[in-house]
Amino acid sequence: MKKLHIGAIAAVAALTVSACGSSGSDGSGDSAAPTGAPIVIGAQAPIKGATAYPQTAYGLEAGVHYVNEVLGGINGRPLEVDVCGGDGSPETAINCANGFVSKNVPLVIDAVDQSMGAAVPILGSAGIPIIGTLAGSFVADAAEYGQAFYFTGPVSFAALASMSALETMGKTTASLAVNESPTSHAYVDDLIMPIAEGMGIDVSVQYPPASGANLNVVAATQLADNPDMAGVIALPEDGCTSLFQALRRQGYDDTILAGSCSQFIEDMGADAAGIVTQPRLWVPLAKESAPAEVQEQLDIFADAMDAVGYGNELSSRSIYTFAAIVNIAQILSGQGEEVTAGTVTEAFKAVKDFPSFAGPTVTCDGQQWPGVATTCNAQAIFFEVQEDGTLRSVDESGYIDLDPALMPAS
Repeated sequence: MKKLHIGAIAAVAALTVSACGSSGSDGSGDSAAPTGAPIVIGAQAPIKGATAYPQTAYGLEAGVHYVNEVLGGINGRPLEVDVCGGDGSPETAINCANGFVSKNVPLVIDAVDQSMGAAVPILGSAGIPIIGTLAGSFVADAAEYGQAFYFTGPVSFAALASMSALETMGKTTASLAVNESPTSHAYVDDLIMPIAEGMGIDVSVQYPPASGANLNVVAATQLADNPDMAGVIALPEDGCTSLFQALRRQGYDDTILAGSCSQFIEDMGADAAGIVTQPRLWVPLAKESAPAEVQEQLDIFADAMDAVGYGNELSSRSIYTFAAIVNIAQILSGQGEEVTAGTVTEAFKAVKDFPSFAGPTVTCDGQQWPGVATTCNAQAIFFEVQEDGTLRSVDESGYIDLDPALMPAS
């Protein structure tokens, strides 16, 4: 078994995730071991640089392990993932894309890499589809139908979801942080502010740098606004934890919006109670309030992560990539032994009412979100941290429908 260790990830731009063996702690051995030439797919993951999410690589490795050792591969063939490490720069994304084209991979996973947009024209010209749980950039979202498929809503969906969460909880003022970048400003100016204004919510935003930010100062700035809700639009996991701890230290005991962050729950203990998080999928800490079939899936994820040595990295980022791998394997199984960019594209265009791993039921017909053909679903899910550290769905039904009509006109 080849493992991805963070030191190695930081040192290289591309590496391969593969899994082998016939038994394991996650129930492997249930299917015959895959044989023959491996199916090698690509993945661009944000595992380098100041805003790295190494958890994305951990989820990929666990997903490959599960597919190969439990599901028996894809149509009996072993799966491998060629991971190109994104660092947030378009130059690196372009290099990754050119590498994938030269290797003739049948698809590339977007592991929520913010620079993925720079790869879209190259992969699109080569006919290689991009697939993921959610897009890392607006450009990837805006790809033509057939160039990309995402199991949950577009990047813009998160803005509507977060503001809808505030509205549902009766919040009228919010002070939120997101790392400084041109895309962050565009996201706030073009989406967050218009949606908030339409809902009657007053939002102020801080833009700390990706590295070296004094989050104690950010917390003080947020509290100076006396908001109904403080927190983040999006920050790396460590940044979320540091900001939330600073808010609590400075006496803020009201609701905190956590975006898709989750590591703060373990780090903060009782102080995390009441924080609202909005991942795209059911996550392990929400297992108790999840449907029975989702509980089984969360056990599968935890066991696979433990089997590859990352049992303590059960974050939203790792389950996003794990779920993408499993969904891809299930959709491509039964499609025939030939796995090319063309056959993958056609298989995904045919996806209808597919129960995704720990996620919503998806249909990839290009009609699920107005003006965004790449998305396969338009539902959201929210969780509130409980005193015992578990999560409970804000809505008893789990996923809820959002109203795209609330989105600002393009």
